Formats: sequence, structure tokens, C-alpha cells
Amino acid sequence: MSDLPLKRVPDYMRKRGGFMYWTGALISVALIYQIISGLILLLYYNPALAYNSTEAVIETIPYGALILTTHLYGAYAMIVLIYVHMFRNYFMGAYKKPRILQWMSGVILLATTIGVGFFGYSMTGDVLSSDATDVGRGIAEAVPFLGKTFESIFFGNGTSVSLFTHLLAWHVILVLVIGAIFGLHFFLAEANGIMPSNRVSKHKAPAIDKEDPNYKPWNPYNFAYMIQLGMIALGIIIIIPAVLMLLPSVPTLFSPFPQVPSTSVFAAFVPTYPPWFLLFVYKAIDFTFLAADGAYEALAATVIFAVIPLVYFIAVPFIDRSDDLHPLARPLVTSFGILSIIYLAILSLWGSLAPGIPISNSIVAAVLVPPFVIVVGGMYFLNRQYVKGKFKVSPNRVLTSFLIFLFLLCFTFITLSENIGTLMTYGNGINVLATLFAGGATAFAAVGTMKSAQFSYQVKAKQNTKNSYQLSKNTAMVLTSLLSIASIAIVVIISKLNPVSIPQEGVFGIGLGIVLILAGIVLRIYRAAYYNE
Repeated sequence: MSDLPLKRVPDYMRKRGGFMYWTGALISVALIYQIISGLILLLYYNPALAYNSTEAVIETIPYGALILTTHLYGAYAMIVLIYVHMFRNYFMGAYKKPRILQWMSGVILLATTIGVGFFGYSMTGDVLSSDATDVGRGIAEAVPFLGKTFESIFFGNGTSVSLFTHLLAWHVILVLVIGAIFGLHFFLAEANGIMPSNRVSKHKAPAIDKEDPNYKPWNPYNFAYMIQLGMIALGIIIIIPAVLMLLPSVPTLFSPFPQVPSTSVFAAFVPTYPPWFLLFVYKAIDFTFLAADGAYEALAATVIFAVIPLVYFIAVPFIDRSDDLHPLARPLVTSFGILSIIYLAILSLWGSLAPGIPISNSIVAAVLVPPFVIVVGGMYFLNRQYVKGKFKVSPNRVLTSFLIFLFLLCFTFITLSENIGTLMTYGNGINVLATLFAGGATAFAAVGTMKSAQFSYQVKAKQNTKNSYQLSKNTAMVLTSLLSIASIAIVVIISKLNPVSIPQEGVFGIGLGIVLILAGIVLRIYRAAYYNE
């Protein structure tokens, strides 16, 4: 492994908080788990009996319920991590030279992953699957000139067997596409090198890390750190659905299990939720101004709220050609990034609170226009202040400011969510003003959090390593022994559980997740004692 031509990286990438440099590695962990668990599920899935075979996996296959639910939440984790990875790089300006093709492949990877999630979500054969495929058919059929062709290519000839065979085929095909894109993306990442910290790049492109001879070798330092992060991430992916398996009532949107089939008398009582990662598009279909398009309503919503933003993110390297990397030096680009996150959150929340309810043009304007005005106007004001040099924050206050802004962002986002929910029910002037105020406060807190986070990275990079706490090897041995004994005890307990009992599978998943997290902690202790990291 030491002979692999993998580039070395600076130590600050493995320090506390350095995991943000490794979101791509976490995506890799989620992808590997998705492939393994998906291949296992593929052995038991029957497109001719989609719902029955899915239920058989849950009820009769050993650990089938755990594998199916963790496969679902592994996909959720992968989508969330890609969003985090993309927006982090977007605000850092990582789409500029020499990483243009690397950035474009990453955006395409996001779109492809969402496509895989849609087809996988639709394979269960339950009522939510039926609703999702109906909307998908409508979008495909509405494509001018090629609608019927697209519908037959993606959803078959109209029979149930043809539908689920096509869903399975596209699910597998797009996974192969993801593998190819991921390989290209990884190769470009190695070829271009890491995006160095702001202290090194001084907020100017091209930001290229010049490998220092003092950098520690990839193996064992980076390898051990990646395994540590991977163990903890995998443990979390397994624990969350395992806990949900044990809860008596889970909201439909986040339930790890399929709902009733569309032919059931209870299907009418299931809210028509799409996958949560497509809520923003499905909610846009309810906007009155799109209803005028008739049969093209779903296609218009998809183009406006999904395709156009996707094209923008792919084209942003050619739109922003400056060499500035600081977010405040790129007010318009930064504004669009913040607005993308805000609109994604608003439309998704809107879709979860009011699924299928038509929304008038006045309410749409009252909800979507104010954030645009506040964010764009606020960013240009901050840009003027930045140009004048008024954002010189002292290092000894930066961590405190980051925590304050982060707390403020959480509080204002919750308040904004509540106000939006109230506004959707009672669209009066007071609620509009309250929503506007909460939106402005959220934008302010988001910018403050982003700015203080950047300075916090600089502070950590400048910290003297001699001030770090050195964990003794004897202490590490004692801690590792205790954690190992606890892990062995957990393994002994969960090995005796019934592998075809859903509640006991949930307990098994929780135990397995804890063992994986403990393994990650053991690696963390080892790195602290033997690598002084």
C-alpha cells in the first residue's frame, strides 16, 4: 500500500475539524456499503413480484430488514454527503482552475446519485413507489417530441413486470455510471492535488498545494484516518435505521420500511410523499403559475427547480472567471449558493408540511422573493465592507464568534421553518413580515457562520503542535483494552438475537453500529498515541 502513488497531504487535514476535507472519502464509504448491500438485495428481488419480494426480504431473510433499511439510509447519507461536499467546495471556489473538470464531474455525480435514489425508491412496489413512478412517467411523457420514447425507455411498456424490470435495470445501470464518474473524479482529485487552506492559497486561484517533503506518507497516516472516519460513518448509517426499526410510529417520509401496496384499501390514508431528496421538485408542481402548463406542469417544475440549477452549477467555472476565492469577493456567486440551500430547505419543508396542496402565486412570491432580495442585497453590502478591509477578525475571538453564529443559525432556521409553516396556512401580512425577518436573520447567520468557520480553519492551521496533548501509549493500551472488552461483550450479546425478528434485528443493528463506532474510537486513540495526531 505504501507503494501506491497517492499524494501526501498536510497535517492540518487530519487535525480536529479536518474531517471537512474528507467528505469525499465519506462518500466513498457510503458508496461501497451501497454496492455491497445492494448486491445482497439483488439476490432476492423479483421484478415480477416487487412488493411481495421486498416484504419477503424483510420478514424471512436473515438480517434482511436490517440490510434493506440500511441500504435505504446509506443512500440518504450518500446524497447528504454529496450536497455537503459540493457546497463546501462551491463556497471555497474549488470549481476554478485547475479543478474545472473535477468540479463538473462532481455535479454530474450528484445528479446521477439522485437518479439512482429515485429508481431504487420506486422498486419496492408500495403506494409511495406508485406515486413516484406516476410523476416520473408524467415528466418523461411531457418531453416534447420524445415523450413516449422516454417513457417506454425508463418505465417500460405499461405492464407491472416491465415497469419494475426497467426500474431495476436503470438502478443498476446508473450505479455503474456512478462508478465510472467516481473513478474519473478520484483520478482528477489526485492529479490536481488537495484544495489548500486559505492561509496557503491566500484566497487566490489557482489554489495548488505544493507537496512538502515534511508531509507524512499516505500510509499509514492518511489510511488510518480514513478508516477511522469510515468506521464511525458506517456505524451511524447502520444505527439510525436500526433505531427507527424499533420505534412504534415513524413519519412516512422517514420510515425505513415500505408502505402498503397501491391496491390496498389503506393506500388512500398514506400521504403522497416522494423521496425526501425530491420534495423540492414535487412541491414546485403545486405552484399555481405552473398549473397553466397543463400536461407540462411536472416537466416545467423539474426544469425550473432542478435542471436549470444543475446547469448553473456545471457552468459556474465558466461564469466566474476571476481568481478570487473568498466568498465575500464573489457576492453574486456566493448569493446563488446560499439561495440554493435556502430554497432547497424551504421547498423540501413545504412539501413535507403541505404535500399536494396548490399554492397561489402570491404565497409563492411572499415565500421565495424575500430571501432573494435579502441575500443578494446583504451579500453586496458585505462585499463592499470586505473590499474596504473591515472584516479583519482577531484570531483569539474567531472560535467564539463561530459558535455564536452557529447557534444563531440553528435558532433562526428553526424560527424560519415555523414561520413558513404558519404562512402556508395563514397567508396574512403579519406572517409575511415575520417570515421576511426570519429569512433575513437566517441569511445573516449563515454568512456569519461561513465567515467565522473559514477563520477557524486558519487558527487551527497556525496552532503550534507542541501545545497539543500527547496521549501516552500505556493510557492508549488501557483505553483500547476497555473498548475492546465492551465491543466483544456487545458482539456476544447481539450474536444470540433472532436474525429474522424485526425488533431483534434492530437491536442487532444498534449493537453492530456501536461496535463500528468503538472501532473508530480505538483507531483515534491509536493515532493520538503513536502518531501524535
